[in-house]
Amino acid sequence: MEINLVRQIQRNIISLAILVLITACSGNETPNAPLPMLLPPGGSSSNDAVPNEYCDNPLFPVKQNASWTHYSNGGPNGDFSYTDTITGILPDGFILTSQFPTLTLTQNWICSPEGYIAQQLGGGTTASVSMQNMISDFQTLQVSGLSLPRTITPGMQWHYDLSMQGSVAMPGEQTQSPGTFSLNMQELGTESVTTLAGTFDATKLQAEFIANIDVDFQGSPIRYTINGTSILWYAPGVGFIKSIENIDFSGTSFTSTTELQSYNIP
Repeated sequence: MEINLVRQIQRNIISLAILVLITACSGNETPNAPLPMLLPPGGSSSNDAVPNEYCDNPLFPVKQNASWTHYSNGGPNGDFSYTDTITGILPDGFILTSQFPTLTLTQNWICSPEGYIAQQLGGGTTASVSMQNMISDFQTLQVSGLSLPRTITPGMQWHYDLSMQGSVAMPGEQTQSPGTFSLNMQELGTESVTTLAGTFDATKLQAEFIANIDVDFQGSPIRYTINGTSILWYAPGVGFIKSIENIDFSGTSFTSTTELQSYNIP
């Protein structure tokens, strides 16, 4: 979103990786460059490590090898399944790896007294993954706000911002380009939600997001924008279970639905 929200935020956050069309500068042709992969984040982890005291959010359980498989349809990347797995525990957080059909995204998350903070864009939202399909050699410049608070009260609102610098794959060239991702979240209450993984009493969240990448294409500046709104559901003790996203990708609209298929929390 990935929230990612979203998960997911978020992202958080969804989504996937087949090719994103770059229509404005390539005459509706898909880029020839291979799909990018995020550079591995720094820091070491241990399978025997215990999450720190702040990694205790019931809406996103943090345990080594915990995994969630989701199915997404209707987005700009078509229909696909993906799996999020906690692949490492860090002294101040954890590592989340999202495995898509042809792409792997890795994020460091910090567990702070206020909540979880994703340190890289990825995992969870159609917006974030679509942006990743355009960017390689991704580097986060600055992160502010929260991806998911430790405690969410009725009607609570929060914000997350990320700035980045990447190399965008254009037909025949690579160009250095700055980008931003901004997310506003609000709690909307509790609902019963049924997915393939079961029926859950879930916390309902609303997300508004916008992502921009500025590209210098043969001397002409071009801005690619992905923005939209999402409704997300998180089940206590389980995690992210469903989202419905309405997305505008540089003038083209999509509605994407993502649902939990299965999960394993050791």
